[in-house]
Amino acid sequence: MTASAESVPVKLIGVLGSAAGNREIVLPAPNVFTVQELISGLLKTVGSKFFRELLVDAGTEDPRPNVIILLNDQDCNIFEGLKTQVEPGTRVTIIPVAHGG
Repeated sequence: MTASAESVPVKLIGVLGSAAGNREIVLPAPNVFTVQELISGLLKTVGSKFFRELLVDAGTEDPRPNVIILLNDQDCNIFEGLKTQVEPGTRVTIIPVAHGG
């Protein structure tokens, strides 16, 4: 599937791309939806338990704190976080941040 005006391409960086089995997933987007809905759609599309564990917290279903979600190269947290609206055609990049202690 290729990106179009009625879709949202989601680029998965690093281990997320490996877990999903694909570095880019194109989600259908006939209308505007939120980042939270985008994450839900992505989890359904990928359908991998390992991918889910890497991306979201099992208790809250919210993205893990070590995951950065960019909308057209801007962190969604500078907008409205999970409530930020994603319009068709928006480029989404999801980056897992690995850091040691």
